[in-house]
Amino acid sequence: MPKFAVKPLSTALGAEITGLDLREELDADTVADLREAWLEHLVLLFRGQDLNEAQQVRFAGYLGEPYSNSRVKEYSETDGMDNHILPITNITKDGEPIGVLREGELQFHSDSAFHEEPLMATVLYAVELPSEGGNTMFSNMYTAYDSLSAVDQETLGQYRAMNAYDYGAMTRRGRAAEDSPHAVHPVVRTHPETGRKVIYVNKLMTEEIIDLDPAESDATLGRLFELAENRDFIYEHQWRLGDLLIWDNRCTQHARTDFPPDQIRYLKRVGIAGDRPF
Repeated sequence: MPKFAVKPLSTALGAEITGLDLREELDADTVADLREAWLEHLVLLFRGQDLNEAQQVRFAGYLGEPYSNSRVKEYSETDGMDNHILPITNITKDGEPIGVLREGELQFHSDSAFHEEPLMATVLYAVELPSEGGNTMFSNMYTAYDSLSAVDQETLGQYRAMNAYDYGAMTRRGRAAEDSPHAVHPVVRTHPETGRKVIYVNKLMTEEIIDLDPAESDATLGRLFELAENRDFIYEHQWRLGDLLIWDNRCTQHARTDFPPDQIRYLKRVGIAGDRPF
């Protein structure tokens, strides 16, 4: 029997895990049971955790390889953090930001879809929160794909899309600069562990379907972006201090609601390395 309880957070996706203190090491059976719950529910929530950075990174390592690149190291080293942790915050030090995604609303996306090998998962831990707002919405891309007609599923499965990201952009502003990080991925990807298909274009980062003319590409993407924003497919998380969330970037998208710009929001992120979508 699992050493923890699983409570669904919504009919769309997500589950709260109770009975585990993530300061403690997890045995192989518990990790296997957690992975099963994660693949079923897509997003797992652990409330009331009191973690240091090493413990957060260790937890991420149970599910895969904690990710670090030059951008993560740039910010973590500035703030003296573990070099796998990326601060998500509006805090500044000596007039300079110590992290990324600093303020405002953030449109639906899948983390690092502009990389050739996007993150498999993201682990986010709440350190300091505003009095309101800053919620994270998660959308189930399995359900979005399943809502398409069989004809649409077959047609979209033949297309590829360009994904790009301007680090300064929190909302879609049209075509990205030519030197922005970018990668081409299928419009519909197959989850490598479940074998299920998902929509893999997102409003923040997908620039165009390269197999279509611009007008048809824009119309098709607009329709798919609307699916990600369908409330029937969404769980909206209201953060509490000590919350730790892990989500599957291969089959979810997430977005952030606005929050007061004069209040601090500080979360620590650890990415888990992924592979090339197919």
